[in-house]
Amino acid sequence: MDIFNKLIKHWGERGRENELSLARLLENLIPRHYGVGSGMVIDCHDKYSQQTDIVVFDQADEPAFLAQSNQVLFPVENVRACIEVKTTVNKEELKESGSKRASLHKLTPMQGKHPLFHFVGYKPGQYPDTISRHLRALEDTQKPDLFCVVDIGMIGGRKDLLQPVFGDTLVGTDDYVIAMTCLHARDASGQRQLGVYKEPPEDFTEPRILHDGGSYPIVALGRDWKVAEPSRSLLIFCACLVHTLAVHDGKPPPASSHYLSGATLDIVEI
Repeated sequence: MDIFNKLIKHWGERGRENELSLARLLENLIPRHYGVGSGMVIDCHDKYSQQTDIVVFDQADEPAFLAQSNQVLFPVENVRACIEVKTTVNKEELKESGSKRASLHKLTPMQGKHPLFHFVGYKPGQYPDTISRHLRALEDTQKPDLFCVVDIGMIGGRKDLLQPVFGDTLVGTDDYVIAMTCLHARDASGQRQLGVYKEPPEDFTEPRILHDGGSYPIVALGRDWKVAEPSRSLLIFCACLVHTLAVHDGKPPPASSHYLSGATLDIVEI
C-alpha cells in the first residue's frame, strides 16, 4: 500500500502526465505479453473508435499499425482493454466517456469479444453521491466496465467483473457496484480493523488530514463525513483489471490476487 501512496502523491495535477503515470504503472503490473499504448481501435470493416487514452493490447502477434498521420491504430481483435483517463470527474466527462465506450462497441471483431472499457479519474468535480447518480443514470452500453476516482477513493464497475476478486464480500444486490475505500482504524498492535474506519476530526476546517505520514481526503458521503484511502481504490482497480485480462485469455488468476483479502478489499458500497 505504501508504494501506491507514493505513486499517487502528485497525480491529478496534469492531464497528459496522468495518462503516462497510469500507463507506466500498468506496464509494471500486467504480464509481459501485453503492451500499453494510446491511439484508436479499428476493425476490418474500416470502422474505428474515438481516440483512446490507454490501450492494453496483446503484442504477441502484430500489435498495431502506424498511420500516415502518426496515429497508432490497434486491431480490435488484439485489444483487451481501453481506459479513459480524466483529471476532473463530473457529469459531462462521464457522458463523454460513455460515448467513447459506445463507439468501441460499434466495432465488429472477427473473433473474440469487444475489449473492456474502463474509466479512471483523479479529482472529483462533485460529491461521491452525485457521481454515483451520474454513473447509474448512464445506459448500460455507456457505463465503464471498471472505474476508479482516485482522489476520493471511489471504485466499482460490473459486479460480474468484481466478484472473482471480492468473492462473497459484495453485499449489494445491484449488478453495478459503486463503492468507497475508507481509511481503516487500527488496533493497539497497528493492524487494520475490518469494517472500522478512522473518523475525521470534529469541526474540521481542512479538506484533508495527515495520518501516519500520509495525506487523506475528507469526503462527504450522504450525511456523514468519511476519510478516504485513495491508494487502496487504485490498488483494487488494478487488481481487477489484471484479473480480467487473465480471464479473457483463459489464464489462471494472477498470483497477486492471492495477496488481496480482508481489509485490503474492505469497501463501503454506495
